[in-house]
Amino acid sequence: MVVSSSKQPQMSTEVRNWDVVAKAMEAAGATSSEMYVRAKALALGKLDPMPTSSPEAPYSISAVAS
Repeated sequence: MVVSSSKQPQMSTEVRNWDVVAKAMEAAGATSSEMYVRAKALALGKLDPMPTSSPEAPYSISAVAS
């Protein structure tokens, strides 16, 4: 039986996806774009820095698509 001793909150799929994007951009050295700034902020659970973000869902871009 495996028991985890660290209690880290689970990432949502959306946050995990932004984390993957941010890490890929870092690996490629592409950290000077607005897209990187956005990906990094969302991966860290911060507010979406893009001005077109929906105020009803500042932590998620999901509401923008509707």
